[in-house]
Amino acid sequence: MSGEANDDGRTGGGVTQPSEADSRHPRLEGTVVRYDDRPDECTIHPTDPTEGERTTAWITAKEGSYVCASAWR
Repeated sequence: MSGEANDDGRTGGGVTQPSEADSRHPRLEGTVVRYDDRPDECTIHPTDPTEGERTTAWITAKEGSYVCASAWR
């Protein structure tokens, strides 16, 4: 990967726009962290988490372990 590396080996990442939400579903945001020395990671997390969600309401997947949703439709 290219870009300016951070102290932990990360390079620049991107953030997607939050998904549309209604009263039953939280707004979600996806953050991609790019690494020079290991697979990139995508983390999906609430856009505006409560105190309890800050460390519990997220999921992270390494590049290669996820696919485009349209491939499964």
